[in-house]
Amino acid sequence: MTHIYIKIDEAAELYLQTKSYIKNREQFDNNVEARYWQHPAETVITKSEGNEEDSSLQIYTDGSKTEKGVGSGIATYSSGQNNRTLQFKLNKKCTNDQAEQLAVLKALESANNTQTAKKTATIYTDSQTTLDMLQNSKIHFSIIEDIRRKWCEMKKEGWQKAG
Repeated sequence: MTHIYIKIDEAAELYLQTKSYIKNREQFDNNVEARYWQHPAETVITKSEGNEEDSSLQIYTDGSKTEKGVGSGIATYSSGQNNRTLQFKLNKKCTNDQAEQLAVLKALESANNTQTAKKTATIYTDSQTTLDMLQNSKIHFSIIEDIRRKWCEMKKEGWQKAG
């Protein structure tokens, strides 16, 4: 039986590592300095019920954490055909939410790297937490900011939300 103080110490160390308070340790996610934040008017990401017919790409995302490890994955479809599936293995100390967020970021990157005449995509995620964080202008974790930044870049390149 594991003593409670060991579990508390493990939880506290993981918290400190993931928030980068311990020097010379791996960083998983932390707040981005205010000077690097996207302007709230540029980063509005909304939930919508997309219509696949309006979208040149449909990308499905998922992230998970089990005793076997942490991972993210995406599957990209165009005209009903799967044209790309990507999987990413993450550090075992990453959270399920970080895996879900990374999957959304990789979906944006995959869409941006896909040649399509109609620059529209629908990204499907089952992570309500990720969607809520993206819409909350007070949350500035590095992966969330990376998603916002990538979406702003894509909009400047002519990408549009389907629907």
